[in-house]
Amino acid sequence: MISVNYFEPESQSWHVRSWQQLAAPIPADARLWINLNDASLDEQMQVLQRFAITPTIAEDFSRQRHPPKLEAQTDFTLLILRGYADADFTEYTRSAQVNLLYSKQVLISRVHCHNTQLQEQLTPKMAAGQSAVIADWIKQLILAVSASYLEKLINFEDEQSELEDVMLHRGSDEQMALIMRYRSVLRKINRNLAYQKDIFSDALYEEQNPLLRQFSNAEIRDFYEKFERLHSMTDLYYDQLSDLVEGYLSTTSHQINERMKVLTIVSTIFIPLTFIAGIYGMNFVYMPELQMPTAYFIVLAAMALGGIGGLIWFKIRGWW
Repeated sequence: MISVNYFEPESQSWHVRSWQQLAAPIPADARLWINLNDASLDEQMQVLQRFAITPTIAEDFSRQRHPPKLEAQTDFTLLILRGYADADFTEYTRSAQVNLLYSKQVLISRVHCHNTQLQEQLTPKMAAGQSAVIADWIKQLILAVSASYLEKLINFEDEQSELEDVMLHRGSDEQMALIMRYRSVLRKINRNLAYQKDIFSDALYEEQNPLLRQFSNAEIRDFYEKFERLHSMTDLYYDQLSDLVEGYLSTTSHQINERMKVLTIVSTIFIPLTFIAGIYGMNFVYMPELQMPTAYFIVLAAMALGGIGGLIWFKIRGWW
């Protein structure tokens, strides 16, 4: 289903129109928002053909999953953004995909989001008294996308601090598994933020960038700084989690080495004693020591002296 919201300049109010009622051409001072969230593929193609969208841009706009992207044709600009729709960073199901096609008069949007609260934030405000400027709607959506990351990243800072304290005092394999999940999610988020940061970074240095049609350099710089800050935060958290993993592995390795040292010392002491016991456990007839009345006690004393001597030697060398 194609949802059409039409701003009438005469009444300065919004009205819901059917797709068939839409006038052609649209008056110069009118504004139009076409919501394709519930539209079929055929309906999407019908709308895109109506506004003469090029096939390559139409294909990118219609895809449910596409990396963040900025592309333009003569009148329309394609902007694809990705917001973070999950509750926290313990799992990553799928991003909130925001596909926008806009000109000075028309906004065509398609948002894929499983989080109802974020879905509402990614819906342009069309109430009475709200701005009817397309650039203001795009700005609202860009800020909503950046905010979907920021709040969760700020909350994650406290959670990571608690995780560090736990790992330093009583780290466990369960905590390690949680850290690895966090790292996986942050790596995916970092990739999305890098794409979006580059979109606004390029706009600052390209004189013909399509974003300059709607926004000033100051606004574009503000967008860039927001996504650059988010990208830096994910980099920082990822590095800190990597340090926790390395620290835990180093601690575990040290503990294993200490246990192996004890086992090695015990083995070194008992190997000679086992050798002596093995010799006198042989069933040979001619073993001179077997006929000595004090042979048993002499062998026991030699074994005890050998074991104690080995321990003293390890202590002198600092191995124990």
